Amino acid sequence: METFAAPPPSESKPESPLLPAVLLGPAAFLWLWALPIGVLLLLNFQAWWLVEGNLNATQRSDALFFGAGNVVNLLAGCAIYFVIKWRDNTTATTRRERQPWWGVPALLVQIGYLWWAVAWADRILPPSVTAWIYPTERHLFNQFAFAMLPMFLGILRLAATRAPKKAGRALVLNLAFAIGGPIALYLFMVAVSDFRGSHAITGILFATGMVSFGVVMFVGIVRVLMLGLRSAQRWGSTGERVAIVLFAAILPLGGLLLNRSIPFPVDFQAWEIYALVLANAALLLLASVKHEQWPRLSFYLLSATFPFSLYFFIVFLPYTPLSILAVIVMGAGFLVLSPIFLFVLHLHALHRSRSNPAIRGNELRVTLTGVLCALLLPAFFTARGLADKTALNAALDHVYSPAITGENLTYPASLTNLRRALHSHRSYKNGIYYPLLSDFYSWLVFDNLVLPDDKLDRLEQVFFGSAGTRLNTDPTRSGLKAWGNKRSVRERAHMPRTAATPRTVSVSQLQLKNSPAVGGDVVTTFVLTLQNNGEAPAEFLQKLPLPSGVFVSGFRLHINGQPVPGRLFEKKTALWVYTMIRDSERRDPGLLYYNTRDELELRVFPVNANAYVIVEIDFLHPATARAPDLSPGSNEPAARLAEIGRALRPHVTGDWHELAVAGLNAGEFPPVEREPYLHLIVDRSLDNAYTADLSWVMATLREKFPRARLGRVTLANHDVVDLATQLVPLDDLATKITAESLENLPASGGLALDLCLARAIRQHRDLDLDRFKPGGDLPGTPIFVILSRHALARTLDLGLTENWRDLLPGLDLCEFGADGTFRTHLQATGPCPLIRLGGAMRPLATRLPVRFPSADSNDLPFYWSPKNSAWEPVPDAKRQNGTAWSRAVALQLEEQDHGRNPGDHRLDRKALVTASRENGILLPVTSYIVVENQAQWRMLELSERQKLDQNAALDFRETPAPPAVWLGGGLLLWLGYRRMRRSSRVAPDCPAHAL
Repeated sequence: METFAAPPPSESKPESPLLPAVLLGPAAFLWLWALPIGVLLLLNFQAWWLVEGNLNATQRSDALFFGAGNVVNLLAGCAIYFVIKWRDNTTATTRRERQPWWGVPALLVQIGYLWWAVAWADRILPPSVTAWIYPTERHLFNQFAFAMLPMFLGILRLAATRAPKKAGRALVLNLAFAIGGPIALYLFMVAVSDFRGSHAITGILFATGMVSFGVVMFVGIVRVLMLGLRSAQRWGSTGERVAIVLFAAILPLGGLLLNRSIPFPVDFQAWEIYALVLANAALLLLASVKHEQWPRLSFYLLSATFPFSLYFFIVFLPYTPLSILAVIVMGAGFLVLSPIFLFVLHLHALHRSRSNPAIRGNELRVTLTGVLCALLLPAFFTARGLADKTALNAALDHVYSPAITGENLTYPASLTNLRRALHSHRSYKNGIYYPLLSDFYSWLVFDNLVLPDDKLDRLEQVFFGSAGTRLNTDPTRSGLKAWGNKRSVRERAHMPRTAATPRTVSVSQLQLKNSPAVGGDVVTTFVLTLQNNGEAPAEFLQKLPLPSGVFVSGFRLHINGQPVPGRLFEKKTALWVYTMIRDSERRDPGLLYYNTRDELELRVFPVNANAYVIVEIDFLHPATARAPDLSPGSNEPAARLAEIGRALRPHVTGDWHELAVAGLNAGEFPPVEREPYLHLIVDRSLDNAYTADLSWVMATLREKFPRARLGRVTLANHDVVDLATQLVPLDDLATKITAESLENLPASGGLALDLCLARAIRQHRDLDLDRFKPGGDLPGTPIFVILSRHALARTLDLGLTENWRDLLPGLDLCEFGADGTFRTHLQATGPCPLIRLGGAMRPLATRLPVRFPSADSNDLPFYWSPKNSAWEPVPDAKRQNGTAWSRAVALQLEEQDHGRNPGDHRLDRKALVTASRENGILLPVTSYIVVENQAQWRMLELSERQKLDQNAALDFRETPAPPAVWLGGGLLLWLGYRRMRRSSRVAPDCPAHAL
């Protein structure tokens, strides 16, 4: 009987590694170590460039040494990449899956680097820097955000490179590590607390124990998680779905509930977060259910939801070293690790789905589609941000930077889109601060500037009739303060506040010095000696009314006995920097800027108790027959400026485009009473629209304004439309303009009163003042009457109108309601002189130069004499061109044009700031500022570039947002690149490798 030999026992096939191949190859060290550390090196270099001027020699040396450590960290990652690459190329088979210890260098290098970053933070960042230029929190966040990626790679390789031979024993052992790490750290802390050594040694021991036991806990947790997911595969789909319910739903929801009591790292209590957690878990379950039936759909669903898991992984990754303390402090602290659990689960599900044999042969197409699915959520967020930016900028331009022309003013964009954008931005400001996402939104929409609450309120009032609430009404939000006490975008954008600074500084001595300027002009230098008579450091604040034809051409602040020249910067930038230095550093800034168009404001801080500070201001003006008196006199700089104003004589300057007369003193000319006319502004806002015809109100208006015979009519809500442009007798207005004609502008939104008044004053200039007829009547002056349903008490925000006020003797504004109510909002103080040049007339109502359309080259100004009922020449007037002073007048007119008509002018703010700086002439759009060191000057330059590139209505955030969003973008790009690269190498008949 023939016998058969027993078949040889089959060799046990080793299990594949717990990690996908993409994390086992040498490229992982290049992309997850060298790349983030390289980005961190660039950020640290940027910080060095910003602050090095504020460092002393020791701090500069320490900072350079720390930068060298950053370079060593980068080179270490590159070196390990090349070593592993060389080993793989010199061996017959790749042994990388059997080399878990390559994770040890990644751990040790990053632990050492982060310990160094924390220990040396105070050494390389002095308080003068961290107060506002480069906060310590931003420095540490950058270091941890980027260094934790290679550290996490090291933990992954240690925990999941090799599959164990006995999974049960390995599961128990690593579970003991995960649980025992916090217990061992607690016992270690008790032992260290009894140590009687120095605090430095105790701190080192505590940090060492926290890091060591933290690594043990993390290795145990990750390995238990990976082994559990591997075992769940053997149980079939049920095990995977149980893991999804646990790690994608139960633990994240538990973490969010814990976040209500402990808002760490920030407050995530918004209903959208809860909804996204449930949606993510549901899609993960759907992908698991359809894995075998529809493998591609499963992969696409996992790809589409991956950015959600990745986002929370990146947000919490910098704070994971603190999680072991959270476990010790409270038992539920392990929920802080929920994002890591979810991220590992999602990676595992993607790896399993991508390895499905049904996808073979179409790897490239599937990978590209998966990348597109992964971009859906970021693309939606970006598209919504861009739509918000378009609608909000159009609204800002319409309200704050309009083109004031003779045409009707209408909002050019969609009100529906604007309503959604304003609601979105209101929610953004009221809502939870989402790390990275809120910063990305702010950068995308406003380049890290902020739309202030008052301007957001005004946009809502103008376009929709009422402002929204500043309170967060989200039902899930807790009442606790977030970590760092800054929960919302509004709080994070808020300027620092200190107690009101004392104002005990006065001018103890004032000296005047005259010196010649180019072209025969004169520079009068005011040397102010400031003395603090109080007992605490105080701020000097002085308003200086500026006479017509006098300009600031220089500013110096004495620091340590030396005059430091001021530099010209964009006005809001300089004000922001001054405030930050004053309230944060309490150093030596000085600031000079236009408070209004004919008034300066000087600020200096601090002036120490019983100390003196010297300030010098150069005032440019034309040479006059009566030079300013330099003899000792009043120490009040405003009074001495008024003396210069009275000494100046009228000068005409300009070119073919426009002429200006400076040096006019209203006190030297008689006031002129002119006949008023009524400019009716019919309110067409949604809630207060005037709907009746005009006939029944005319009798009342004629009784209140008996001298008015003529009138114009304009319809206004958020748009401005004329009904009667030319002056029409009031009786004709009553019969010609009916209730039906008011429908030319349907009732909508609120009332853009500032737009309407600015345009009405321009009409007054173009149609009345610029049409002089010899022997004709003097042009009338307008009284603005709002017709509405009910005369309301209004908050008058008339910034644009103020730029046109020099064309009126005063602003008369009242309101008449259809219900019979009457209210006076503004009332002019009285008549003023009237000046004529060529065929145009202007009131002498401000201290600004009086401007006219170009006239004959020989024309000189005249004033109206009520006594003689005739035009008489202005005495001592002469023309002057081609000097520094005439150029200053031209710059002031260009800046005023921009302020009057910001949406339609040949010079924008950036060009005006550049022209102001090149000529050394202070303009209302700029400020002279002196700061103490190079770091502050650089911050001024960076902030100015940021400010000038954006809408003028936006304001600064307190500090720039950390750019850690690059982490997520870089990781996504790398994964997509690896998928496409590996797919392109796989032949159609070859089995697809794991990701």
